[in-house]
Amino acid sequence: SGGPDYGIPLGRRDGLTFATVNATLQNLPPPFANATTILSMLATKNFDPTDVVALSGGHTVGISHCTSFTTRLYPTQDPTMDKTFANNVKVICPTVNSTNTTVMDIRSPNKFDNKYYVGLMNRQGLFTSDQDLYTDSRTRGIVTSFAINETLFFEKFVVSMIKMGQLSVLTGNNGEIRANCSVRNADNKSYLASVVEELPVEEAWSEL
Repeated sequence: SGGPDYGIPLGRRDGLTFATVNATLQNLPPPFANATTILSMLATKNFDPTDVVALSGGHTVGISHCTSFTTRLYPTQDPTMDKTFANNVKVICPTVNSTNTTVMDIRSPNKFDNKYYVGLMNRQGLFTSDQDLYTDSRTRGIVTSFAINETLFFEKFVVSMIKMGQLSVLTGNNGEIRANCSVRNADNKSYLASVVEELPVEEAWSEL
């Protein structure tokens, strides 16, 4: 989609269990969170304001459900949202409980670039958690720098993504190396067969 390429550190193992919904929600800032909440939540994981703004840039691609931001439209419109932008979004999300979806970056929704930050500078962020990054003085300058310099955004995004990938790493005998990333080996009935089929004959026999 046009984003930066980067090397991923090796050695992280997969967990033996999947995260629960509650655990996931406790670790992800909600779309209605303001900058103070986001900065505080991610600071507990050693992310600084630059990390927070860079990771939020992932919203340059993808879609959002209307219910994630319609409280900014109804019953009264959030004054930090551009009026024309709000009116256009209301066409897609005509009620607070609308089940429709919309793109998160109106300028280039399918391209990973810095246009998300340009949108924030024009008060066209969908979520409170997006737009407040430009409203808040602690992160406003970072948003501006990324909007002006895409190369800088890419560099910081890579640093922050690698940093996030090193949270709660399982190594050694902890966890497992899954044959299929989305399925635990214990639940993957074809695991042994797939290992044997993919190895050269000599290696397959030695594995057995």
